[in-house]
Amino acid sequence: MIQPNPDVSGSFPIELIFPPQGHFTQPYLALPCLKAHLVHNGFADVGLIDASVEAYDHFLTADYLRYAKDRASARLPLERFGEERALEFEELEGFRAAAEAHVSADSLIESVEAAKEVVRGPGFYDPEIYVPAIRTLYHGLRLVSAAHFPAQLTPHNFTLGYANDRSDDVLAATLDREQNLFIDYFEKELLPRLVERRPRLVGLSVIYGSQLIPALTLGRLIKQALPDCHVTAGGGFLAYIGKKLFAVPEFAECIDSMIMHEGEGPLLALAETLRDGGPQADLGEVGSLIWFDRRNPGETGRHNDPLHPVRLDEAPCPDFEGLPFEKYFSPQVVLPYDINRGCYYGECAFCTLPTVIGPGYRTRSAEHITDHVLELKERHGVRHFNFITDCMPPGMIKDLPEQLIEREADIRWWCDARVEPKAYDAEGAQRLYDAGCRKLLFGFETATPRLLKLMQKGQSLKSTLQVARNCTDAGISVTFYAMVGFPSETREEARATRDFLVEHRDVVREVSLQTFHIDEVAQTYKDPERFGIRVLDDPAADLQLYHDYETSNGMTQAEAAEAFDDLMGALREHYDLFRGDTIYYFMQKSHYFLHLATDVLPAEFIERCRERQSRQQDRGADPRLVPAPHLRFADLGHGYKDAIERLAHPLARAVRPDFTTGRFVEGALEQARAELNGIEPRPTLLAFAPGASGEFVEVSPDTRRWVAALEQAGSLGALLEAHPDTPPAVVERIEAFAARLHRLGLLTVPN
Repeated sequence: MIQPNPDVSGSFPIELIFPPQGHFTQPYLALPCLKAHLVHNGFADVGLIDASVEAYDHFLTADYLRYAKDRASARLPLERFGEERALEFEELEGFRAAAEAHVSADSLIESVEAAKEVVRGPGFYDPEIYVPAIRTLYHGLRLVSAAHFPAQLTPHNFTLGYANDRSDDVLAATLDREQNLFIDYFEKELLPRLVERRPRLVGLSVIYGSQLIPALTLGRLIKQALPDCHVTAGGGFLAYIGKKLFAVPEFAECIDSMIMHEGEGPLLALAETLRDGGPQADLGEVGSLIWFDRRNPGETGRHNDPLHPVRLDEAPCPDFEGLPFEKYFSPQVVLPYDINRGCYYGECAFCTLPTVIGPGYRTRSAEHITDHVLELKERHGVRHFNFITDCMPPGMIKDLPEQLIEREADIRWWCDARVEPKAYDAEGAQRLYDAGCRKLLFGFETATPRLLKLMQKGQSLKSTLQVARNCTDAGISVTFYAMVGFPSETREEARATRDFLVEHRDVVREVSLQTFHIDEVAQTYKDPERFGIRVLDDPAADLQLYHDYETSNGMTQAEAAEAFDDLMGALREHYDLFRGDTIYYFMQKSHYFLHLATDVLPAEFIERCRERQSRQQDRGADPRLVPAPHLRFADLGHGYKDAIERLAHPLARAVRPDFTTGRFVEGALEQARAELNGIEPRPTLLAFAPGASGEFVEVSPDTRRWVAALEQAGSLGALLEAHPDTPPAVVERIEAFAARLHRLGLLTVPN
């Protein structure tokens, strides 16, 4: 074990914060690595805050949902969408949010705390209990979002009515109390802790675009409350746009500096300089730093020379102490650990990894990795790991499993991988399973050899399929990363990818699908002529990373969006993990893996999901049926299904900030308004119950009266017995109607 140096920092408290929004199922690695490096080099007073998971835990409480109910009712009153007029397209999102909030708020308030207990406890492993619970949490966040409309907070993303590729929008968003729910959260929950602690240095880890506005919001509040505290930031997303961000002097109100690429060495140097020189210190010698010079306000950021990265085998074990393990939305914590940095292959035409990590490729030794894994296992009592790697090098595929087996690590783990036929032969795959590997994610991308060559993937369909089959035969669950819309791809080629994935669903368990995006650091942007595209720059988007483009052949961006829908539809139809509400296991990072970590084979888990879905489909008119707990109805002046159908159209989805990029597609609203109609008045009834189905269901107005009669009678059997002269044909229709409501989750059999 690497021993830390003596505390030479004096009184220099440092706080490292992971801002909202990131996945809420497991910790993130960057800050524990930075903390370990600082502590090892003498800065003993280093705290960690996962503000993202703490925020989710705060919002998903009965108290906050009561507040959200009242706020949503005031900001989006359902009466605004009355039946006396048609709703225009741009009103549909608000109508949907108002209707869902109105009908679900009371039910969610009553059920949210129990849902959190399920996801964090033994009930997690029972699909009959887990799926309704996780759906309740999703709908709870929809209620939170309605309270701050048009902001949307999900377990996977956070967007507002502001673009994150325009500095004016980003700065305005950090001040907008109506949409930016994190202002109030930070002021009441996080900022008082920081003011009491009075850190001299705060570091913010911004990995995703969804974190940009929350991070800068928090930075602004810290700088207002603690003027002598230096606020720095780093992380993957800022590695892309950092230079552009620091070209805007107004961002000095939110942040003092930014570390490019790997953070251990630069953050240590920054802490030492601030400790010795104070908040006005000259930071010109801190490597890999971009910074606003406080001595010259109003200037753009200064750029320092890069600093050499650390030697990974000399790096201390990541330090997760201080993170709230009990607040992650999983029954057991899965710890991330980086086995290497960079990519040993580094040729894929769409890849941007060198920009995020920095140039070069480095790896730890298998012995060093195993040392740290065993240390973390003993320190935290965990045996589940997510090995962070873009692709495990061929030698490591052999060496690491041998070390883990030889030293009886007894862990379960998953990671990304690259197709290496010789390493992932039948023997190699079995060795990986024996060493605890339960899930691997491979870059498949497409079933078209021409495109694989254009992408410079360096792999064939035959080798990819053989590697996947070897892993599947060994008991390892295989996920394929797939892409639609790569420049020059045709509809026929996209359908070939769809058909290939459907045909080989016995080998591949999950598909992580995305549409192709052009960003500024990939080969596709730097050499567009080679790929037959013309990049469309937006001069107003001064923080732009992703770009629209025109193509001389193949699908347009709009056609690629349609191809995405077609492929997703095929996955939902043919892949068991995508069928119906089972998709929640795929959507939650590490949740499916935790089932595999109990040594349930992928096929066995799939069978459990099939059995559950079969039970749902077989629900009938049981005489014991009663209204589901917390069932609510709401009268609507327009069809809920009509609105959902419009909003599901690719043109409508383009109006919202893109999931991957966080940017608005220019002209999307105008096009959607022109090509998609609004909806005409149609009085109807919306039902919601957070139990077995837990979805919003449009029903006939008579349904509420019938359910009231059922509740008064006490059960379906009692209701029928109270009317013994009912003709058999009518009884049959009543039972069929009850069975349908049972399948929808509006009726249930009491435990």
